[in-house]
Amino acid sequence: MGMDVDDINTVAVLGAGNMGHGIAEVAALAGFDVNLRDIKEEFVQDGYDQIEWSLGKLAEKDQITDEEADAALD
Repeated sequence: MGMDVDDINTVAVLGAGNMGHGIAEVAALAGFDVNLRDIKEEFVQDGYDQIEWSLGKLAEKDQITDEEADAALD
C-alpha cells in the first residue's frame, strides 16, 4: 500500500529565494500547510514578504479572493 497524494497535508520548502517562495505560495494556495526554511531567518522573512506582496497583487486583480489570500498567508 503506497502513499497517495491525498495523504500529504504539509509541504516543506527549503530555500526562500525566488523559486522557493514561489513554490511555497502555490502550495499554500492549493491548501497545503507550508514550512518555508532557509539558512537565515531574514531570508525566510524576505520570502514571506514576497508571498504577501504577490498574494496582494493577485487579490487586487481579482484572480483570488481576499479570503484565499489570507488563508494562504496563514
